[in-house]
Order: sequence, then C-alpha cells, then structure tokens
Amino acid sequence: MRYRLKICLFVVTAFFILSQFYPLYAQYREYYFYGKVVDPQNQPLDDVEITLRDVETSRSYTVETDEKGEFKLAGLPHGIYTVTFKKEGYALKEDEWRFVEPQPRMKKVEIPTVTLITETQLEEAIRLKELEGVLKEAQDKIREGDYDGAISMLQDVLTGDPQDSNALYLIGMSYSKKQMYTEAIDALSQVIQLVPNFPPAYFELAVCYQDQGDLDKALEQYQKTLELDPNNPDAAYNAGLILFGQNRIGEALTFFEKAVSLRPDDPAYLEMAGRCEIHQGNLEKAVEYLERAKAGYADPGKIKFLEDLISKLKEQIKK
Repeated sequence: MRYRLKICLFVVTAFFILSQFYPLYAQYREYYFYGKVVDPQNQPLDDVEITLRDVETSRSYTVETDEKGEFKLAGLPHGIYTVTFKKEGYALKEDEWRFVEPQPRMKKVEIPTVTLITETQLEEAIRLKELEGVLKEAQDKIREGDYDGAISMLQDVLTGDPQDSNALYLIGMSYSKKQMYTEAIDALSQVIQLVPNFPPAYFELAVCYQDQGDLDKALEQYQKTLELDPNNPDAAYNAGLILFGQNRIGEALTFFEKAVSLRPDDPAYLEMAGRCEIHQGNLEKAVEYLERAKAGYADPGKIKFLEDLISKLKEQIKK
C-alpha cells in the first residue's frame, strides 16, 4: 500500500507541476507562419535562411526555404519579431513581424511574398539613388545659371556611364546656354538615339539649330517635338517664327494659332498671329489678335507700338 501511495503521490505531483507549466508550454503553439521568397523575376529562391528573433525574449527561430521557395514555421508564441532573409549572392533583407495577440489555438498566418534582390542589383539601386541626387543638384545649378558647375558635375557622371541619358540631356542644356552648340548638339543627339520618344531633347536640339541659323534642321526638330508632344506651345511658336521669317505666312499662322490655342493669353503668340493675319489681308481678325496682345504686354513701348498699328489697321478697314 505504501508503494502504491508513493506512485499516486508521484503522479499527482507530476500532474501539478505540468499543470503549472502548461500555460507556458501552450503559448509556444500560437502561430503557424508560412510564405514564399522569390527573386525580382518572381522565380522561387531555395535555401534562403530565415531567422526570427523574439524582441522580448531574444529567442531565435530559423528555417530555410525549399525548392519552391516556400517556408513554414509552426508553433511560435505571440510577440514582436525581427526577421532576416539571407542567401549568398543576395542582399540581406530585414523586416519586423508584429503578432502580439495571444491565440487560444494555433493560428495560420500567410506572410506576403518576399522578394530578394541580388547584391549587384542593390549596388545599382544605391548608385541610381546617389545619381538622382547629383542630377537634382545639377538641375539646380542650371536654374541658378551656374552652367560651368553643372557641366563639371555631369562630366563626372558621364565618365562613369557615358550613356546616361539624363546626364546627357542636362549637359546638352548647359552647353546650349553657354552657346557651345557643337557640344550641345552632340549630347542631345545622343539622347534622342537612346530615348527616341523624349520630346524635350528634340526641343532643345531645335533651339540649338535655330540659334546657329540652321533653320531647316530647327524646324524639323520642332515638328518632331510636336509629334511627340502636341501640347508644347513654345515649339509651335518657334516653328511659326521660322516659317514667318521664310515668308511662309499661311504655314506660320497655323503654328501661331496652335500656340494661341494652348496658351490663349500669351501676348507674343497673339501678336504674331495678328501679323500673319495682316499679311493674309484679314485686317479685322488681325485687330482682334493685336488688341488681345496689347492687353497682355506691360512694356509701354510695345503697347504704344501696337496701339499705333491697331489704329492704322482700323483706318484701312474703314476705307
């Protein structure tokens, strides 16, 4: 009997001890995590080491992805976890998983698909981020009129990557502002070869040709600009100026009318449309354009000039 009693006491004692620790044991069976790791092309990555560290207890849990890029972690307690994804040749990725709600029974949680990039891709992303800052600074220098400063910065960029279209475009603008048209045209011509559908490069190229006096090439580039960007009023206006200077009045008027339709209150656009109408013999229409142009100018000399012109046109209309 004493022997049996000892057994019973042992069983009762063991049960009591387990009952005290059972809640602690149960909390380790609260969450079941599963998910997938892929590369930027959405291809699964195997042998990715995934490590979770409980922030409060510092306990760590580790698992690796299988050949399908999938992972499973069962029986984890609630808490906040720092998570790392590590694979040779790929950039380390870190995350935080917050699952702070206690669960009475195990809860399955699907983790959103994780994408790892290679170390090379990460280095390129960092380079591009740094380059973005350099290009922005170069743009600021151009706005401030520090074209030499911008050119110096952009030359450094192009030494590293001679085909960087953004740097080529900005350095082309800088050369153009300095009236270094040969260098500007070379840079901008490279831009349109690299990025054929980039309207600003064609516009800046047209400006260079126009300033050089190569009007046919300038007109060609303005027309290309408008094909790609029909809502560019300056391209239409500049093309109109070239045609007006070549006495191609009807064609010039078409471009000036387009410019006015895009920017109705620009006095320069309105004035040139009015001058074309004079050449076409449409004096009443000319007066209408010139009156609107006069209202938009602030220069007293220009206003006086237009007032006199309008007065003469009105006299001719009366006759």
